[in-house]
Amino acid sequence: MPDAWDKFGKTVEVSGEGMVLTKTSGGNYSRHAAAKELLSSGVHSWEVELTSGAIQNNNRDMFVGVAAPGCDVEKGDHHDKGKAWYLRTHDGNIYGGDIDCEDAAKKGKFFVVGDRVGLRLDCNDGSLRFYKNGEPFGEQFPPGTIPMPVVRAVELKCNGQKVTLFPQVELPQGDLAMGG
Repeated sequence: MPDAWDKFGKTVEVSGEGMVLTKTSGGNYSRHAAAKELLSSGVHSWEVELTSGAIQNNNRDMFVGVAAPGCDVEKGDHHDKGKAWYLRTHDGNIYGGDIDCEDAAKKGKFFVVGDRVGLRLDCNDGSLRFYKNGEPFGEQFPPGTIPMPVVRAVELKCNGQKVTLFPQVELPQGDLAMGG
């Protein structure tokens, strides 16, 4: 069976053979969830589809990326602690390590329900590249940025937010210097 969401807290539920993750309760606080497979060598590509926004206002503010194994699932903002490297769907910026971007003017307009956030992690050089619906997107974490091992990870913020994991997809290699 392919990798699935494996670590999540009490305000989150998993369905669809472990591929669908939904924040069900707990207020508007980020909650961490991670997939089981430990990624430490080779190149891995996967996608996370924004399946649903928040129940109350369709908010799609969430983090998608990788994290160090063992992050607290009842908490969020692990990128502030040097334990996660994410693309934030709210502003299209990356967060983690020494990188912390300012909010962009078009908040909430970068990703809508149905969009897929693609990720291509090169464990051999410690880089992470992002895609939007199969096309290179935005800033990247350059080689040497991501310490191994890591796991696939997301942080959902609002009740009703739902993502679906597609753990094995083909994404173009692209040029890390290229924006989206």
